[in-house]
Amino acid sequence: MKNYSIALLPGDGVGPEVIDGAKQVLEAVEKKYQVKFNFEEYLIGKKALDEKGDQLPLDTLNGIKNADAALMATPAVAELPPPSVVGRLRRELNLYADVRMVKSFDGTWSLKPGIDIVFIRECTEGFLADRNLYRGFGEFMPTEDCVMSLRVLTGEACRRIAKFAFDYAAATGRKTLTVAHKANVLRWGCGFFLEKVREVSKKYPAVTLKEESVDSLANHLITDPLQYDIILTTNMFGDILSDEGAALVSNLVSTANIGEFASVYAPVDHNPRWHEAGKDITNPLPLILCTGMMLMHLGMHKACADIERAVSAVLKCNIKTMDMNGNSSTSEVIKSVCERFKHI
Repeated sequence: MKNYSIALLPGDGVGPEVIDGAKQVLEAVEKKYQVKFNFEEYLIGKKALDEKGDQLPLDTLNGIKNADAALMATPAVAELPPPSVVGRLRRELNLYADVRMVKSFDGTWSLKPGIDIVFIRECTEGFLADRNLYRGFGEFMPTEDCVMSLRVLTGEACRRIAKFAFDYAAATGRKTLTVAHKANVLRWGCGFFLEKVREVSKKYPAVTLKEESVDSLANHLITDPLQYDIILTTNMFGDILSDEGAALVSNLVSTANIGEFASVYAPVDHNPRWHEAGKDITNPLPLILCTGMMLMHLGMHKACADIERAVSAVLKCNIKTMDMNGNSSTSEVIKSVCERFKHI
């Protein structure tokens, strides 16, 4: 029997409720696939700050490093002092690849049926100023009437994320990779990124490389999303485009932050939803889908597919929380997913 160590990061607000749902799904996976998951919980966010004086304590970092993978729910971000705990997590663990799976599910709204896009973004550099310097902060004011924001791109990081994206395409049988850029005006920055992607692409003749201006791509995500397979881009562009992509499928998406030695799976929405905590009304499906994505990363592709099929079956039966125009509770949705998973 294969054993996996899983770090659980409930975070704040409704986090413990949705983490418990993911844990129940993994317990169903244990019974069906004869594997064993060893769970350890760690603090992150406001609760960590209140109890340990740090939003991201050292034992949490070490726990993630030592685990096979980590599931993170909803650490408070917006109401806590900078730097962002999510940005810091990526930087401290060198989680350089943000991967978001945007897919239409039967039983819930999507702009068009058949959407199946993977967004891959480099997330340790770029225009997001909370993570692009070794020391200091990427924004400064030369005068009281002037602000400058710094974007950092290195050849090493550009080649690394390009290799990750092409390897992902090759491993999952995806045939087309579109790189989003703004090289027509950011000739050095985006031009540099394009150059490194083209360089790496030569080693992957089975994957077609396409290039598209980010503003054009943002338009075409709405007008013709089915043309896209994998979209690769830099940090801030990817942050925006992948949120747009999530909106195409009712925000029912899974996201991973992956590095060489650690991986963290978490919903796109970091809102702890304090007002929903303890009321059994929060949607557990985004984190359940992240659980499936985590299993795929661990090599359990069939289990991942079964989780997605179980989620789809639950949606088609209109077993949904109120944010999806349903009247089911969190616990009812979790129970229904587990039951359907067992019989798929």
